[in-house]
Amino acid sequence: MPTFLLTNDDGADSPFLLPVIARLSALGRVRVVVPDAEQSWKAKAMTRYGRLKATRRPELGDEAFSVNGTPSDCVNLGVFQLFDGPPDWVLSGVNLGFNAGASFVINSGTVGGALEGALCGLPAAAFSTYVPPELFQPWATERRFEGAEAEAILASTSERTADLVERLVRRGLPAGAMLVNVNFPGAVTPQTPVRWVPLQDNRYGSLFVREGDSFVHRFNGQVRLVPGSASPSDREVVQAGEIAATALNLAGLTVHVPEGYDG
Repeated sequence: MPTFLLTNDDGADSPFLLPVIARLSALGRVRVVVPDAEQSWKAKAMTRYGRLKATRRPELGDEAFSVNGTPSDCVNLGVFQLFDGPPDWVLSGVNLGFNAGASFVINSGTVGGALEGALCGLPAAAFSTYVPPELFQPWATERRFEGAEAEAILASTSERTADLVERLVRRGLPAGAMLVNVNFPGAVTPQTPVRWVPLQDNRYGSLFVREGDSFVHRFNGQVRLVPGSASPSDREVVQAGEIAATALNLAGLTVHVPEGYDG
């Protein structure tokens, strides 16, 4: 039975935590280390100065902590400090809001937590789901995720997350991958297909709006596709109502520079 280390970037009050823990517990031993407050858009950030404190969270299990830090802080502590040995897998999510496309994956705290696991030498996977605006807004502003559609998203994506984890444990990561990034289109069924596709190469504009004499983060949902991007991509697959899975490797961030280039 494998041991899983589960983190997220939505915090210890994420409505996904208990459903995902319950389903993963049928597959193996589950350890939980999550931020004590939301850490979205923190990417792979880690605490360089200041002190981290791990607090036991018995409501999340016998081996569960929250940490006053980032998802990457949580994973590093969970791998090396808080337990009697490293886990077999690092899992991050399920995130409320999908993390598809290069511009968003590079900023995602959910993906950042999985990437920290990969950098610690462990197989890792990140899971996120699209949430319609009418459900996401109450979560973002009031920490409420309620109603029949919310319950369907919670139940079905938690179930499919466990199914995908079981397959990954059995088969291992795809050849050459450091981690896998999975995005759900919202509520799914057992028949919703999984498509292995590349990241969409996209860009965004301003992420902030002025409010008085300050600025606040306010992504408007607009993205610009880079010409020549692969298609279908993860973002396109999710928008078509299917599950997108992408195998990631840091080496893929590099491009070949021809001999003689002297820029």
